Amino acid sequence: MRKHVKMHVFLCVLSVMGLYNLISKKDFIFIIPEAIRMLMEICFFISLVSFILVEILIVKSGRVKHTQESDYLVVLGAGLRGKSPSIPLLQRLNASLEYVKINPDIKIVVSGGRGIDESITEAEAMKRFLIKRGVAVDQIIKEERSTSTLENLKFTTEILKELDKKENINVTIVTNNFHMFRSKFLAKRQGLKAYGYPAPLNRMLVVSCFVREYFAVINSFIFDR
Repeated sequence: MRKHVKMHVFLCVLSVMGLYNLISKKDFIFIIPEAIRMLMEICFFISLVSFILVEILIVKSGRVKHTQESDYLVVLGAGLRGKSPSIPLLQRLNASLEYVKINPDIKIVVSGGRGIDESITEAEAMKRFLIKRGVAVDQIIKEERSTSTLENLKFTTEILKELDKKENINVTIVTNNFHMFRSKFLAKRQGLKAYGYPAPLNRMLVVSCFVREYFAVINSFIFDR
């Protein structure tokens, strides 16, 4: 996984450098005023640095597994095929079972609403999956309204604050590795103390997911409150 991520970052850097070289060609000097060209170069370098820094944070956060028991385990939804979990969601559910083996008495929040092409809510599908694999019914708490990562953490926090009157509720989040950094900082914005237990990601999806997540992180940092 680390090799794939490094290659993905390397290819992106090469692509951006190619764009920079194109902008810097003399043919463009006569089209773009010098002040605007300098501004474009500054924006390019800022974007490149931010991309590298954010990708480092994403990769680092997706490698750390918190195995100590938290107050709650929070499993984030990732789509269904009818009533069946998608491959990313199966990876998250299998990771959650690993955590439950380590901390068998943990309360589990399954978070996810119902999409347009889904027969049931993601939370209900996750609950059924876990029960079939030996998790007790009374261990599972459903959050069934969310349709985004922000809503996952926002609505989950509302439920937990109703159930638990503690000041500092700590949770361990289960999601795919590329998604962990954003999930944890959104949980912290909701007032939770957040740790992570990342699930793996299909190697075929590494490049697309890690690139897309950069833009999702920037968007969430600015707009998701």
